[in-house]
Amino acid sequence: MKKYKFIIVISCLFILAGCSCIKRKMMPTNNKGGYIVKLGKHEIKTENESVTVRGHVYDVKTNKPLNNATLITGCFKFQTTSEGEYSFRTRNLKGDAFFMIAVVYPHRAVETDYVDIYNRKEVIIDFYLAMDERPIIECEGVETLKRMQNELNNLK
Repeated sequence: MKKYKFIIVISCLFILAGCSCIKRKMMPTNNKGGYIVKLGKHEIKTENESVTVRGHVYDVKTNKPLNNATLITGCFKFQTTSEGEYSFRTRNLKGDAFFMIAVVYPHRAVETDYVDIYNRKEVIIDFYLAMDERPIIECEGVETLKRMQNELNNLK
């Protein structure tokens, strides 16, 4: 009987360990997409040195790269290549709040949480974007919009 309990406990631990590894792998977002962050080793650097940020942008269902995606960090924008790759260098500043957003139509945007890139030689962030299946609302003309807005304003 003790042997069976031991086997059950070990099995549960393997299942829990497997689930926790999956959770750490892709950071989910509120729009069915996600991202994976791989941080390089800490390296002692001066603030004059730079950090390389690179990665890919993929479709979450097909796992195919998305070309011409726009990556935004702060006031800077970068485009992916035809293979869905991007790469850029940024400053190595202590306490800098670094996050990125990946956008490409007709997919939903994915935004990372803050990533600590201080004293890293390289940071890899792979994005996985889901298709935006919401219907597109087409606004026909200014007069139609004004009429609709007036109708909404006069609802009781």
